[in-house]
Amino acid sequence: MEYKKFDCNSYNIHTIKTDKFKTVRMEIIFSREVEKEIMPIYTFLSDLLTDCSKKYQRRKDIAIRLEELYKTIFYGTTNKVGNLFTVSFVEEFIAPFFINEKDYFHKVLEFPFEIINNPRVKNQEFDLTNFNIIKKRLLEDIESIKESPDKLAIINALNKMDNTSPSSFKVMGTKEQIEQITPHKLYEAYLELFSQFNCDIFIIGNINMDEAAEIIKAKFKNRVIKITKPKLLVNNKSRKKPLVVTDDSNFVQSTLVMIYNLKSLNDKIKNAVFHVFNYILGSGGISSKLYQKLRAENSLCYGVRSLYLKQDELLIIEVSLDDSNVSKAEKLIKKCLNDMIKGNYSDETLEDVKRNLIFSLKMSSDNNVSILNNYVFNYYDNLPLLEDRIEIIKNISREDLITCGKSLTLNTIYVQKADKGEK
Repeated sequence: MEYKKFDCNSYNIHTIKTDKFKTVRMEIIFSREVEKEIMPIYTFLSDLLTDCSKKYQRRKDIAIRLEELYKTIFYGTTNKVGNLFTVSFVEEFIAPFFINEKDYFHKVLEFPFEIINNPRVKNQEFDLTNFNIIKKRLLEDIESIKESPDKLAIINALNKMDNTSPSSFKVMGTKEQIEQITPHKLYEAYLELFSQFNCDIFIIGNINMDEAAEIIKAKFKNRVIKITKPKLLVNNKSRKKPLVVTDDSNFVQSTLVMIYNLKSLNDKIKNAVFHVFNYILGSGGISSKLYQKLRAENSLCYGVRSLYLKQDELLIIEVSLDDSNVSKAEKLIKKCLNDMIKGNYSDETLEDVKRNLIFSLKMSSDNNVSILNNYVFNYYDNLPLLEDRIEIIKNISREDLITCGKSLTLNTIYVQKADKGEK
């Protein structure tokens, strides 16, 4: 693979040339630091911008054009990683080598910029018909979260931990926030997307990257300023004594969420070692300590997992269980973590986990999305490339994992209690 960066003054183009794939993937990424009130607006905007434009006034028109471009895929999405908020426009298309059509490469590469640069706007307002379609869809998506006990419990737990922390902010926002958005507010946000966000374009595939950069520069000139890259790390404060909160719910089972702060970890531990630690603890499925201790040995829960949020410096343990088992589950979770601090697992377990993670990274090298994402976060956060992370994992020791365990401090215990009227 050959990486190259084109500095276009107000944005950058990052190219990863490889002949491993028959498709080309391009992501146009606008980024800035997280701000609670704007994320729902830009989630709305990313959906609306990819649903219509001046030239393609209905979603159906865009779908027809994508079919004409040999079933090209195009969509918008928003994401939050730590303190970084991104608005991305993604296009995936067949490499020109396989298409015998004049100007195909230009047409397919220009398409996203035709959409982004020319929204369906009149009198500084987005078209109301398209606006209402997207609004209805977003409200349904927000409402659907209430039907997922594990997602809702983690959202609530982070909010109870610290509702001023970016870790607790929701990309889709609330129904109240969506209701306050107007077609004019969206247009104002559209203008600010180009004036207040960084912009980086990433492309991976087997194409002439110099030609691709020239096509993009010819079609995408309306960036205004260039801002320094935002810092991803969220400084979540720890507690001397953990916060304990209980909420009622209408679910048939309870959910226990325990949030731990991670402190004083170096880049090696954050990027590689803690993934090994977390795999042994709770992300490794039925072989993990949490699963074995809580479910296999004690039949306490329906499901258990641990989530490592690197940029938030948090470890989250989430358990679905009966309300009567919460207290015992807490004690067993703490015992599992104490075992990790003491290094109570076999050498064979450690080597198996390292092999599994290395295998997973090698599999990622056969996926264009994974490779592109790796380069994205290599640029934003100095995340080592796949090959480098494999070498780091090979040399991880028991002492490294013990360091991970010692960095943990319990912040919040949150219980989402089942409806007592349910069986």
